[in-house]
Amino acid sequence: MTCTRTALTQDEIRKHLEQLPTWQLVDNALERHYDGQSYLEALEKLNAIAQLSEASDHHPELRLGWKHLTIRYWTHVANGVTELDFELAHRVEALLVS
Repeated sequence: MTCTRTALTQDEIRKHLEQLPTWQLVDNALERHYDGQSYLEALEKLNAIAQLSEASDHHPELRLGWKHLTIRYWTHVANGVTELDFELAHRVEALLVS
């Protein structure tokens, strides 16, 4: 991936979020809540995100609950949200809606 690991400004983040209406900025991280039809469906989505994350070597915080999943991206070396976080959020979004 060719995205930089420099933290984006608040204006840049707002502009990016216009393309991801299901995501929001929470405590300096991109966050998305996913509600599934069952626990197993949410777990399957988590596993798909884990595979994507491992392949990209950029790992979100994932929280699994009964029929729901929370995904949080931020880049610790940049101490904020980066282009890479948004690139992966777009890829995760595609997984969640498929």
